[in-house]
This record gives sequence, structure tokens and C-alpha cells, in this order.
Amino acid sequence: MKDYINYLKRNKYSENTIKTYKSILNIYQEDLKDIRLVKKRLTFYFKNPNTVWTHYNVLCSYLKWTKDKRLDSIKEIKLPRIPKKFMVVFNKKFLLSRTEIKNTDDSELINKKMLVRFLFETGLRAGELKQIILINKKTITVVGKGNKIREVFHNFETTKKIIFKDVSTKTIRLWTKDILGDKYTPHSIRRSHATHLLLKGANPKMVMMQLGHEKVETTFRYLQLSIEQNKKIYDKFY
Repeated sequence: MKDYINYLKRNKYSENTIKTYKSILNIYQEDLKDIRLVKKRLTFYFKNPNTVWTHYNVLCSYLKWTKDKRLDSIKEIKLPRIPKKFMVVFNKKFLLSRTEIKNTDDSELINKKMLVRFLFETGLRAGELKQIILINKKTITVVGKGNKIREVFHNFETTKKIIFKDVSTKTIRLWTKDILGDKYTPHSIRRSHATHLLLKGANPKMVMMQLGHEKVETTFRYLQLSIEQNKKIYDKFY
């Protein structure tokens, strides 16, 4: 399992993701000797669809990496459906109001605000902040998941105000909550970035490349309308 965790690190998975994978694999460490025990333990989590799907995806990823033929047996399990729900997103107006620089702001607070705004304007993963290798006025070059290098557009007026520090994803998460509110995370910012672009008519392929997705279907899953936005659409018809 240690080699697999190192593989995740080499492929630039975030600290939180690696921590989650490690924790889940530790649960199944003994069970992996008998695939029937793995299946039995998975069914224990059926009461929480989100949890069981997370465990399932981690196990499939690990078995695929180890080229374990028992992967097919795991894939035969019929998992409970995840109930659809509205994901937390925000619009550009909210973002600008929360990151507005005030006369009373010290340099540290200004840096936090600009970093949060930067994440919204680029759609970068929190873990990718450490993987920026080049910044010019139009684009940023970053090493993403799987060590794949991509260029993303950015607002240079925001970027030039930031002092990039070597901070953990946990710290970025705390800063996000400090600036935006407790219900928001760096991934909320990423979803909001995608939703903002798509609602404004951006080409889905451009958004896909900006986010570093391999499939446009993944990008469309990031499109989240708030309950209020959906209600406005509904009200047009009734």
C-alpha cells in the first residue's frame, strides 16, 4: 500500500485526497486477503451512499493500480444511488463583495482575499497552487493531476497582488472559510468557477481545458445552479 500512496503523491493528488485514500485502505487492509470480506464490509456502509461510493472508488483505483483481477468482482456490486442535491456554489458578485480590499485590511488579509479571488478566476485545485511553474500576463502554466502540464487563463491584475507562499491545502481550506464563510471550500470555488463560465456562455471545451478535465462530461457535472437560480427558471414556466 505504501507504494500506491507514493504513486498518488507523484501524480500530484492533494494532501486531503491522499489522507482519505490512506484511511480507507487501512480499513480494508485485512479484508483484501479475501474479496468476500471486502464486499461484506462495503455493504455495511450502504446506509450512507456517499461513503460507500467513496470507498468503492478508492478500492477500484487501488486494485486497478495493483492489476488485481478481483477488480471485476468488486465492479459487480450494485451500489445504492446517491441522492441528488444542490451543491454549494456562489456567483461573481458574491465573490467580489467578500474579497473587496478595505482600508483596514492588513497585508496578510489582503493576500488571503486575493488568493481566494485567484482560485475563482482560474479554477485551480488548491493543491495546484504549489505546482505553478510559470506566470505571464495571459496564462499560468501548472502541473496538474497525473503530472499533466496545462495552461490556464487568469486575471493578471489579481495575480500580481498575491504573494505565493508554501501553504498546505488545509490552510487554503481555512482561508476560504475565513473569507467566504464556513459552508465554502476550495472545491466550492472550483465548482463556482465552472458554473460561472458555463452560465455566461463559455465554450465547454475551453472550461474543460481550464479545469484540467479529460472529458467534457466531467466538466458539465461541475455545473451547479443554486436553488434560487433553479426557482427562477421554474417560475418562468408557472
